[in-house]
Amino acid sequence: MTEENGGIAIMPLPEAFLQELKMRSDISDVVSSYVGLRRSGRNLVGLCPFHNEKTPSFNVYPENGSFYCFGCGVGGDVITFIRRIENLDYMEAVRFLAQRAGLQVPENRVDDGMAKLRARVLEINRETARFYHAMLMSEQGRPGLAYLQDRGLTQATIRHFGLGYSPPSRYALVDYLAQKGYQPSEMIQANVAFKGRSGRAVDRFSGRVMYPIIDLRGNVIAFGGRVLTDAKPKYLNTSDTLVFRKSDALFALNFAKTKEANS
Repeated sequence: MTEENGGIAIMPLPEAFLQELKMRSDISDVVSSYVGLRRSGRNLVGLCPFHNEKTPSFNVYPENGSFYCFGCGVGGDVITFIRRIENLDYMEAVRFLAQRAGLQVPENRVDDGMAKLRARVLEINRETARFYHAMLMSEQGRPGLAYLQDRGLTQATIRHFGLGYSPPSRYALVDYLAQKGYQPSEMIQANVAFKGRSGRAVDRFSGRVMYPIIDLRGNVIAFGGRVLTDAKPKYLNTSDTLVFRKSDALFALNFAKTKEANS
């Protein structure tokens, strides 16, 4: 059998390696670094990190190294948990846990092309967030800044959350990214652009206040944009990409994690 890595078939990792990885990655320890858990008999329970709930329905079973949420139905082993909580593909989750456990992944058996593309998309997202924030602070961004200030947001809050503005031009971002050395196909993969009728890459967002979505490791993985006119759609979000699934990420999740860790 083979594992699927973002659509690329790769050779399976040795079963002995996977068993040792799971043995060294105690699911209770791994999950507890993300979720507040309490003992319930032989198991552990807490609030599910994958959906909003007030009554704990997220269960960890140390004896067989698995977890399951009775609220949303998500479950699996420690690799599955890391895949979902960190928004990683299978091999990236394995590497994540291997680094944590001090193990060497047999990389020679893996096609890492998808991992490189994913890293490229994250770079584009980071540059895009910088561009949007710079636009908000510029003369072009005055409409967006006025909108945010009218809603009571201070400069400190705007900087803290990295808010930005996408200018009305449909080529401002793609031209900026091209100057940074990124290819139109990569911008489209990141979903910050789309292919226009002429075949040229076009900015996905324009004339909107921009909200970057950042994962627990500080990576910009997506964007949400709110238009300043009566145009439709009022809200526009990044579609699913190599680094983002709408069902798994929330705005300011990175700050929520920091707050939880310090509480």
